[in-house]
Amino acid sequence: MSPQPDPRRALTKGQRTRQRLLRAAVTRFGEQGYRRTSVSQLSRDAGLTPAAAYAYFADKETIWAAAIEADLDAIEHEIRQRALESQRPLFELMTGVFTQLDRHPLTRRVMADGSHADLQLVLNHHLFAGTTELVADRLAARRAAGQLGGDADPAVMAKGLETVIFSMMLSSVRAGMSEDRDRIWAAFELLRTALGGSPTPEEVPSE
Repeated sequence: MSPQPDPRRALTKGQRTRQRLLRAAVTRFGEQGYRRTSVSQLSRDAGLTPAAAYAYFADKETIWAAAIEADLDAIEHEIRQRALESQRPLFELMTGVFTQLDRHPLTRRVMADGSHADLQLVLNHHLFAGTTELVADRLAARRAAGQLGGDADPAVMAKGLETVIFSMMLSSVRAGMSEDRDRIWAAFELLRTALGGSPTPEEVPSE
């Protein structure tokens, strides 16, 4: 998927060129992976010369890291939008990262065969930290509504949920469980029930 543009300001020519190169990198790396992709290919895909590409990124590894970040940015944008529009916002936040994998081949490839450093890029991205903050807010609302025990700590529960979701992503791709949808959704149903069940009235968007 394409990196998300910032609607708050117009981009300079150089910034537009960098984004074009990143879009090409997200697509090409997603299709071929790191080893089979060259800077020459990326430059050609973006309509640039290799020398021009090196004006924006020091080397292929830097482009790779930036492409992963851009793909995760796009996933985060999509998850937040879906949660805002959903009658099950907490469930959307929980499942969003997982369900977006099929639409983001680069992130899926990283989860499938990325290095330890690659996986750290994913785990440390704001996609997880930001989503965890939103989940904590939702859990706090559920505790206030009596759907969670008064001694429940929303921040701790949200952090635990982040760990569970990341582990599910990793195991589903690496162990081939992504084809066993019943198993995956059974795990999400367990999480949904443990976190208070159906949405509270406050979570349902008004007409």
